[in-house]
Order: sequence, then C-alpha cells, then structure tokens
Amino acid sequence: MRPSDRTLSTADVDNVFEVLADWRRRAVCHYFTSADQTAADVGALASAISELGGTSAVDAADTSPSTIQTQLEEEHLPVLHRIGLIDYDERSGAVKYWGSPTVEKWADHAAAVTQQTDF
Repeated sequence: MRPSDRTLSTADVDNVFEVLADWRRRAVCHYFTSADQTAADVGALASAISELGGTSAVDAADTSPSTIQTQLEEEHLPVLHRIGLIDYDERSGAVKYWGSPTVEKWADHAAAVTQQTDF
C-alpha cells in the first residue's frame, strides 16, 4: 500500500474508533509514537505490548509475548493495515507505521481516561 492509498489520510471517525476499540491496537500506536519510530517487527511490538499489558488493568487476559504476537498477527495488525495506519507484511513480520494525528490524539485521550480511577 502506498501512502496515497491509505484510507486514514482524511480521518474517518468509524476507522479511528475501530483502531481505539482495543488496547492492543492503541498500544501499537503508542509504541511507535513514544519511541519516535516508524518501523518494527512483530516480535519487538509483541514484547513491548506484553510489558504494557502486564501493568494494565485494561485486560486480564494472557499477556505473554507469544500470545500477544499471535493476537497481533491474526487480528490487530490486519485491522490496522486495512484501515491504512500501518503497512504489515505477513511473510516478514515487518510493520511500517504511517501514523495519523487524529488517531494519536484520541489514543492519548483514551490512555489518560483509562488511567483515571474516578469517572
């Protein structure tokens, strides 16, 4: 997929909230924006997200790196690729992050809300 083919060039609100609907997808965005990187492999993403999941009350599911990697490969990275936020090569496991200011803004907001104890 070329950058000009990405569907998030003009943010579609349904796509934005589909990205934000799962903590693992938010964690992928956070990984790239906080590390100021644009590329990684699935194994590195899984390890970083596993550490986040282990300290988060968001999901009590298995957060081992191997489980997270499987979840990323089978569900979350294909969603992010379809929407146009990343390019994902299933064969090599390479992930290229294109980013979206709208997604990143709302992901930051979601992170702030999930850290609050009072609503």
